[in-house]
Amino acid sequence: MAEHMLEMAGALVRVRDGEIEVLTDPKVRWCPLRSGLYGHGVESRKTVESVLRGHMEELGMYGPHRVLELSDRPVSFGASEMIADAMRSGLVDAAVVVCEGAGTVVAARPEVVAALGAHMTGLVRTEPIEEVQSGLRERGCILLDDRGTIDQVEGYRRALAAGFERIVVTITGKRAFEAEEIRKLASASACGQAGEGPVIFSVHNLDVSEDQAEVLAEACDVVWGCASREVREVVGKRAKLQIGISIPVYALTDRGKRLVLNRALAFDESLVMFRATLPYGPEEKLPEMMD
Repeated sequence: MAEHMLEMAGALVRVRDGEIEVLTDPKVRWCPLRSGLYGHGVESRKTVESVLRGHMEELGMYGPHRVLELSDRPVSFGASEMIADAMRSGLVDAAVVVCEGAGTVVAARPEVVAALGAHMTGLVRTEPIEEVQSGLRERGCILLDDRGTIDQVEGYRRALAAGFERIVVTITGKRAFEAEEIRKLASASACGQAGEGPVIFSVHNLDVSEDQAEVLAEACDVVWGCASREVREVVGKRAKLQIGISIPVYALTDRGKRLVLNRALAFDESLVMFRATLPYGPEEKLPEMMD
């Protein structure tokens, strides 16, 4: 019986043997992205459970029949969509991501990255699902172990050891320290990437402190604003590029900009670009937190 802990809309959720238990109330009152994707208004334990149940039914998440390849791009400017497009364009060789039932995963195929990240929220910890692990290994992925360990620093080390050079690593804002450790590892590595190091994406950044936001601004290439005022005020002001308004995505480096703009190039719908002081976005379009 595998147990998984995750965060969704700020609520702590446990999934055990296919059963969902929302342990705490959501911290987000209303999210424009979730509202647009799932049709919910005010968030509650019931909406969190409903959305997660939909993910489990659609992609087999948290179970042995999990979808491990996907061509769809459900989020306009999501991390997995951005990474998958960068792989297809030859800008990225491998990505260090996470998957329930497997933990940290080094993946080199865009359709696998797309499947793992399509509806992934803040995975806190996970237990092994043998079918997921074997399916990922059959698709050329590298796992840290059979226990479902999540350690993005070690994942980056494994990616380097496997010979990958252009690597994207995803972290979460609450583990901002991993970005600093990855930068140190890249600098110290004799087999690094011609001095460039990895591209670091920070996702699931709700509830980060101001100090953590400072670390993200210093060490990351692309940071998702989520519903975090700290990220908008600290990271947004230092960004070179912002894409999206309601859930802004901030590129802090030229390499981050390249991957964001590459996603824009592959985006099928219309976009507008203009100069602005960052962060940009009226308050009424941003997510609302619970009182």
